[in-house]
Amino acid sequence: MDRDSGSLSIAMRPVQGDSQIHSAYNGIPVSLVLLLGLAISCCSWFPSISIQWWKLFLGMLVFSVALWLLQLTGKGRLVCISMLLLIILVCAVFHRQVMGGMGCLGNDLRDQLTRMTGRIYLDFAISKDASALWGIAPVLALSVLLLHLSIQTGKILFFLPIMLPVYAAVLTGFFPVETGSILIGAGSVLLVMKKSDARTGGQGYGGIPTWFLIILFCGTIAAGTGFFFGNTEAKKEKWESLLHDILYNQDTNSMPEGDLQNLPQWRKSDAQALKITMSEPQKLYLRGKIYETYSGTAWLSLSAEKRAEYESLFYWLHQTDFFGQSQIGTASAFITQAPAEELTIENLSACSAHGYYPYALYGNGMLDSGLIGDAMLPEADTLRYYPGSVPEWHTVQQSLASAQARNNVAQYLILEKAYREYITEMDLQLTNESWSVLDRHLGEDKGPMTLSQIREFIRIYLDGALVYDEKVKTLNGSADFLQYTLERSGSGYSVHYATVATLMLRYFGVPARYVEGYYLPAAEATSYLSEQEIILTEEHAHAWAEYYLPGVGFVPFEVTPGYIDDEELELASNLPQSGLTYTGDHLKYAQVEQPELIKEPEQDRFSFSIKKVYLIYLLLILLLVFVLIILVKRKQLQKALAAINAASHRDAIAMRFGYAVKLLSSCTAIEVGGRQKAEELNQEALFSNHEMTYRQRREMDAYAVCVLQECKQKWTILDKLRYRLWDCLY
Repeated sequence: MDRDSGSLSIAMRPVQGDSQIHSAYNGIPVSLVLLLGLAISCCSWFPSISIQWWKLFLGMLVFSVALWLLQLTGKGRLVCISMLLLIILVCAVFHRQVMGGMGCLGNDLRDQLTRMTGRIYLDFAISKDASALWGIAPVLALSVLLLHLSIQTGKILFFLPIMLPVYAAVLTGFFPVETGSILIGAGSVLLVMKKSDARTGGQGYGGIPTWFLIILFCGTIAAGTGFFFGNTEAKKEKWESLLHDILYNQDTNSMPEGDLQNLPQWRKSDAQALKITMSEPQKLYLRGKIYETYSGTAWLSLSAEKRAEYESLFYWLHQTDFFGQSQIGTASAFITQAPAEELTIENLSACSAHGYYPYALYGNGMLDSGLIGDAMLPEADTLRYYPGSVPEWHTVQQSLASAQARNNVAQYLILEKAYREYITEMDLQLTNESWSVLDRHLGEDKGPMTLSQIREFIRIYLDGALVYDEKVKTLNGSADFLQYTLERSGSGYSVHYATVATLMLRYFGVPARYVEGYYLPAAEATSYLSEQEIILTEEHAHAWAEYYLPGVGFVPFEVTPGYIDDEELELASNLPQSGLTYTGDHLKYAQVEQPELIKEPEQDRFSFSIKKVYLIYLLLILLLVFVLIILVKRKQLQKALAAINAASHRDAIAMRFGYAVKLLSSCTAIEVGGRQKAEELNQEALFSNHEMTYRQRREMDAYAVCVLQECKQKWTILDKLRYRLWDCLY
């Protein structure tokens, strides 16, 4: 017995020479959970890793076992340093393969970043025979080594370089919550809660507060539950909308910014939004926010993950100086010899998350070449553009057809065709419910129609289907906005008209988008002089549809009463009919289910999937691991108490006093009678030469019982659970 220590650890301490085995035994559950999590996460997060996760797990397990076997030699520090040097040596000898593997992993991360942001990021240059295994192997070997050190020394700080990046990546949404990340979170909690300080025989906690990692792990589980269950996209949209409102929105903004759920009346006001100057004041549409996806209760921007699929296309388009935002201006420059005019815009109180651009923008210097898609408009205060309106842009289309033999026009049309294919894929989307509603109203077979015929049909239809009313409140709740507007309300303002028009265009097969911005009518524009400041207020705020004019780009389509000009009404009769017709058939097959397969959309309804089964299994496994750890600890406690009961009077008195001291360390705010007498008995048992009596032993036992009772009275319910089920003090 160690006479200079009167504690319970005397009975629980392994025999000298077996401490490494004891530490390894205690670290088995933690190691298994963390290694399993790392293996699953690596294969999930890095698609270029070509082997299954269980092979990575077995490789790490073999390396971990080798470390523990070498640890038994008693030269733990030398083993760790040697293994670290070995990893560095292998990386140095095979540096080309390792760098190629790292490049593969870097490209995986770059692809994930593209899916998150919708931006173009150039790949790392790697050889065709590069393997991601060369990159991940040293990383995992280092992870195993750090985990070994953390378990051996009881210091969680060794494993933080691995653990914290995983937490950061998951909690920021860079990587999805999945089985591997949850296992890493659970393992990190086990690691910090395990008493693994070898210097004190397993009595010390890690360097990080237990409650901190428990909260962090529970947050990961909660995030995982939120992403696995319920409508994930709806939750994401709400958070993004809230963040947008905090950062950019002004109280004066009167447009709903795509939010169609329970749309209030138009909050029309004279709040100053934009200040503009033009060389020749004229009718002007200033696009602010462009929306491509209709959800039934909102207009949304195309997701970054969807745009990422077209990264190569937009890299090629932007490298050849083709931008959808300036397409009309580029096409107009081929036809006209007139110079572009200048427009200055100053944002006074409008939403500052984006810029405000005229149609027929000329020049790409202010546009972001790294952005995929063309629905985002960066802020700009000075722009160049070609004045004009829809009839003139239709004329540009006819002129392009005549000039397509020219080299520059021919090259432009090649790029435009590739871009038009992207537009056709993205901007014909309809929900099942909106398709069903439009099919009920418009389903009669009208045969192929030209764009002019479609425009005229939509205007006539809306004239009879809706009544203009700026004070209408659309209390649709979670119901489809289009269905509520056409079949229940029958009234609305520009948001309603633009939404219905956009979806009708898509139904007929015409790529279309919903736009919010500001509109300066021609009658008002003529009252201003050249370069005179023009203030656009929230009374100029407006929503409209825009459709894709082949060869030219997106042009506005005005259907709201009071905003339609005579020139647009006369457009169909003044332009020659082109050979391009629309049937809408490709829409039904490409974007929505067949009519007979359409089902009513379910709103935020629980649906079971295989991923949820895995999550349930994982939680059960974690629960089983916790139960096993508790059983092992309680078994150790029973052995320690049995060792005290079986010991001689002298040893039993010293160990029982150590047990009492351990109890007191968990509840320092109590005073127990007889402590001085107990300390004297402990000193007598440790340092005297005479025999200790049975009566003295019973006195020490009674003191320990008294200490335990006092502690129980002071402990909270949570303390009792902790000291009973986890710390196993009694």
